[in-house]
Amino acid sequence: MLTSRGWWTIAIAVVMCLLGLTGLGDIAPAIPILGLTIVAWFLFELTLFAARFRRTLPNIEVTREVLQAGRSVATAWAKSTCTIRVTVTNQGPWNWPLAFLWDRVPEGRKVRGGDPKLACELRPGEPVVIEYELRSNSAGLFRFEGVEIRVSDLGGMFYRRVFLRAPLDILILPPLTDDEGKQRADKRFNSLPPPGLHRLRRPGGGSELLDLRDYRPGDPPKMIAWKASARKDKLITKEYESDVPVRTMLFLDQSESVRIGPAGETPIGMLAETASGIAQAAAATRDLVGLTRFDEEASDVLAPARTKVHTIRLLGKLAEAAAKMPNPGPREVEELQDAAYPLAQEMYPELFDSESNSRPWGLYWLPLFETFWAWIFLPLMFGWFLFLSWLMFQWAVGFQGRAFFEIIQFVFSITNSIRPKLWGFWSNLTSLIVTFIAVLCWPATLCGIVWFFNGIRGFFPGRARRLRRRKQLAAIFVALDRDSPGRIERYLKDDDALAERIGRFLADHHVRIPPKLYDREGRYRYRCESKAIVLANAIVSAVARARDNELYVILADLADLGDSIAPLMKAVRAARSRHHHVMVIVPWPVDVPPPEAAKANGRPVAEPAWRGNQPGRFIHLALTRGYQQRFEKLRNELARIGAVCVRAQVDDPIRLVLDRIDRIRGMRARR
Repeated sequence: MLTSRGWWTIAIAVVMCLLGLTGLGDIAPAIPILGLTIVAWFLFELTLFAARFRRTLPNIEVTREVLQAGRSVATAWAKSTCTIRVTVTNQGPWNWPLAFLWDRVPEGRKVRGGDPKLACELRPGEPVVIEYELRSNSAGLFRFEGVEIRVSDLGGMFYRRVFLRAPLDILILPPLTDDEGKQRADKRFNSLPPPGLHRLRRPGGGSELLDLRDYRPGDPPKMIAWKASARKDKLITKEYESDVPVRTMLFLDQSESVRIGPAGETPIGMLAETASGIAQAAAATRDLVGLTRFDEEASDVLAPARTKVHTIRLLGKLAEAAAKMPNPGPREVEELQDAAYPLAQEMYPELFDSESNSRPWGLYWLPLFETFWAWIFLPLMFGWFLFLSWLMFQWAVGFQGRAFFEIIQFVFSITNSIRPKLWGFWSNLTSLIVTFIAVLCWPATLCGIVWFFNGIRGFFPGRARRLRRRKQLAAIFVALDRDSPGRIERYLKDDDALAERIGRFLADHHVRIPPKLYDREGRYRYRCESKAIVLANAIVSAVARARDNELYVILADLADLGDSIAPLMKAVRAARSRHHHVMVIVPWPVDVPPPEAAKANGRPVAEPAWRGNQPGRFIHLALTRGYQQRFEKLRNELARIGAVCVRAQVDDPIRLVLDRIDRIRGMRARR
């Protein structure tokens, strides 16, 4: 509560008061009087500050608005600026002369305009507004936690920090495409064409004539324009407006492998944006679009439809998938604790108070019986005591008496040589008896020494700091979960339970931890091999529900699966046997050049830009070569069974998908 200025002020005032007890008080009585005056003023200001804080804090209200295009929205759009407006109102009767407000920006997001921090005066009934701008480049989530308030007096003697929690999740939908982006042909497209022009400029099986073109082998005879063919002396084919809907099913990968990356730059965000472009372009021409989200365990199906409500729902599903947090994997408890402790200290300052979250001294003592040393010393102690008991029994019955006295004499001689020499008869006798027992029962003495030094290690600064933080986090988790106090002891002893709870705590507050991509054996942790089986089952289910030849667009990270992709290949073959079209869109890493760049230079792999030492460059080059080779193998295997594989960042997947939809539409129209 006291600032450094406050501590120095009260310290100087107390010293001035103490000087009055010396001879200086008679020489200069103004000094102790001034000290007493400062102490009285200090205590008055402290009482006033505490009373004002207790009366005002419960009456502070925080409201938040997210504005886009000048109006309040519940969800925002990606690649467009959002205005965050936070209103803090003091509903209490007292005035705060100086307050520092800070709206906590979502993790990993940068402010594009304005300032989330503000220094102001909180007057009763007068709202204070914080306004700034955020922008997200991809679909995801804005997680707002609340507003931090630091209050202080005008003299800077006292301060208090509180965090007013007002959690709010704003879903960031994929960006909307304009009318030019929805077109499927190179011709000019108008949303409201002039009278006399066709609404759609694409061929199909409608009833309104669109265009005439030369006959191509395979065109049905009923489409031949005989009068025009007679005038031209060659076969002319009629094309009609498109009214043949095409069902497109999107399969979006939301497994752990596509969640890795900084906020707003994950592969799943890029895939969700691609899927959004396909869905909006298909819905613009009243095609039916469905969505299947899958991961390593299960899949979620949204049936195909073409209404505006369905499109918004589909975009919401894509945003929810893009907002999922990656599992950091098996991590050390200390690493997770170092990431969670500053966040908890920032958001729950009242739970760190010594009154509600104390640290007893017994917490730092390390028990010996929780280590393997206890299983060494306990048998030794019991064995030595049994040996002494056997000797005493032999001496009592008259056998081995000389050996017993020789052992006692030997122990006494050692005791007399090492015992401390003290003043006085009784003190020397006490030291002799204590040292004699310690030497005679040397296993128990050794165990006591080990027990003492093992337990006192918990008071060392590094270990005590980790234990204190662990206990504080455990108490906070129990308070948040409203669990029993015995749960604190489990968090202190069970590393797995604490790591799991810290992971949930970080995920709830949308905090990302850089995951470890490779284990100790050098294997990639996020291959997610089981998602191939889940995806194969989803494709087979879609084929079973299909009504006509459809288009299946798979947006997934499949390059690292290797031989585990066999179930997916079987499902794709089953879809192709039913005359369905399959396209695979793979997210391409930013730091990996495409294989075409290597072929153009006549090299086995295109060398990426690298700055660093030579061993690191060779490792990066080997990883790049391996990824390119795995992608080429995947593309060749898919092409062998009639599927198309493209890259999300390098190729133009939306245009390729729309061209394939037009191709399917033309095949239906010529039936």
